[in-house]
Amino acid sequence: MQFFDLSRQFNLSDILTPYKTLNELGHQEWFLAKVRVEYDCLSNSEILEGQAVLKSSENIQLELEWMIQDTGSELQVLFKGIETEANEQTLLLVKGVQIVDTERKNISAQALSLWLDGTLLPMLPNIRREIKSRLNLWDYVEYDG
Repeated sequence: MQFFDLSRQFNLSDILTPYKTLNELGHQEWFLAKVRVEYDCLSNSEILEGQAVLKSSENIQLELEWMIQDTGSELQVLFKGIETEANEQTLLLVKGVQIVDTERKNISAQALSLWLDGTLLPMLPNIRREIKSRLNLWDYVEYDG
């Protein structure tokens, strides 16, 4: 039998959404689930941007914003807010989990960005190649993996 503290107000999503630490996320298997491209054919912009959805073995999703930079010798995929300067917009979306520290407090966006750069991206060494291979530059649509 489970008891709830009735003096506390409960948010249904808090009850249904699991809590995980960054360490627990690091022990899951991650893969590239979807790539989206945003491009305005009517603009003269050379910049190609989009989102990459990473999914874990426990069905947790991280949506990262990316951009392609032409270095002159190659097209380089950079993750916005992690490998580029963060701007005011949301560059990362987390679905299916609330990420907390060891004291069960929500972690900061900066701590999550550092974890992505130092732990998750090295776990997926071919992520940039996978993103580029899924891009069909002739039509800008979503591709599921």
